[in-house]
Amino acid sequence: MRNTLFRMLSLFLCLAPTHAFSAAKNSINLAFEDAVRSFDPRQSADANSQYIEDLVHCSLMNFDPDGKAIPGLLVKAPSWLSPVQLELEVRGDVKFSDGSPVRTEDVVATYKTLMTNPALRRASAFDGVEKFEMLGPGKIRITLKKPDASFPTNLVVGILRESQMNEEKLDPLLLKGCGTFQIKSQTINEILLIPNPYAVPLAKIAEIKIKIVRNEKTRYAKLRAGELDIVQNGISRDTLRTLEKRNPNLKIIKRQSLKTTYLGFNMRDPLFKNAKIRDAISLAINRQEIIQIILQGLATPARTLLPPTSEYFDQGLPVPLHDAKAAEKLLDEAGFPRKDGIRFQLSLKSTTDVTRISIAKAIASQLKRIGIKVVVESMEWGRFKLDLEQGRIQMWAAQWIGFKDPDIYRFAFATANFPPGGANRGWYSNPTLDALLEAGREKNDFSERKKIYDQVQGILATDKPYVFLWHEENFAVVHRELEGFELFADGRYSALRTSYFP
Repeated sequence: MRNTLFRMLSLFLCLAPTHAFSAAKNSINLAFEDAVRSFDPRQSADANSQYIEDLVHCSLMNFDPDGKAIPGLLVKAPSWLSPVQLELEVRGDVKFSDGSPVRTEDVVATYKTLMTNPALRRASAFDGVEKFEMLGPGKIRITLKKPDASFPTNLVVGILRESQMNEEKLDPLLLKGCGTFQIKSQTINEILLIPNPYAVPLAKIAEIKIKIVRNEKTRYAKLRAGELDIVQNGISRDTLRTLEKRNPNLKIIKRQSLKTTYLGFNMRDPLFKNAKIRDAISLAINRQEIIQIILQGLATPARTLLPPTSEYFDQGLPVPLHDAKAAEKLLDEAGFPRKDGIRFQLSLKSTTDVTRISIAKAIASQLKRIGIKVVVESMEWGRFKLDLEQGRIQMWAAQWIGFKDPDIYRFAFATANFPPGGANRGWYSNPTLDALLEAGREKNDFSERKKIYDQVQGILATDKPYVFLWHEENFAVVHRELEGFELFADGRYSALRTSYFP
């Protein structure tokens, strides 16, 4: 009798739908390529630390999916009282993960440590602040040393409790943030996040496991095995289509990023002082060819440093052309006829990143077609940066990443920003542009700034101290059943706040 019952039970279990006995998936597994360097938002200078900060902490300002600054802990956008003074209204309904309220005193204390402790990695963003004062509950006034219309984009530092300000190193397990999640555990290779029970709205997922997986082949294998639900920008573009085709449980999503690839010129080099040579090089580069072959179509041609999704992007900018014949004509006019097929030789430097080397070699191949011999030199980032800042360079291929305000043009092209203090590494100088960049920094009105930066973009399109190449797209391999997840232009995982498995 016992054996008969056992056989009947076994048959029932075999015939029953398997999903009736499986628990609903309520955990998200995602991969970081490297470790998180700091859980203290005042020290979060690397991307992974800022990704964690965005989930565990709340901040005065946030960024929307396109990278536009929006209120976070603030009731509304900052109000400018003058070019150097703005007022903030802080929400009173936000709580830390222990249930205590986020007070205005906590906000002020967080920012005052950044103003007074230069050892903190994010302190330099607040060098221009004269005062950060509390006017009363929920009211803050900030006074700047000089006009800076881009300043509100700095108000994204995670808020800590006032009582934590003097701790030299914050224990991530004791950290009480005011974000959607809190840190449950942390090891060398894994960080476990669980919902902040006082967050509004509450997270829809029970836990997020962030796994540190440094090797790309391992990330690929874990995706195929179902051990990872999200890998963002961490898989070779060559394998994306194959991965999606062979794994029906995975999907590929993509979005315009805040990454602009460019070809830079050392404007002190005699060759690049000639505008016809810069124009010829721009015409000779077939952007679409490189995008399709090397980037697998995951980019859009660039017209300027800002991506088309920016509200400051000038839609009237000319679309870059590829015209090798016109390029050759310009070089002839510049006094560089072909001699044995070669007009002159240039050096092109890049980092050792495999994709960057491939791009540099592709550019060299395209320039060879118009008679310019290009020697590609790849080097480690430290030496590459040093050569750039000391002017030991002719051309270089690189990227600007993560910028959200058009003030980036001042940092990259103002005469006052020559190295080592600034990032005008091409040593480009234009007094008209300098005046516009200062005006753009001082004007707080959007329409006025827009007119200024339209002019800035027009000047750079004509002068070409850079050849803007393309804006790469962020992409992610995601579990097909995961709902609510989308990519953000700056790479943050903000959408995890509302993501879930049905």
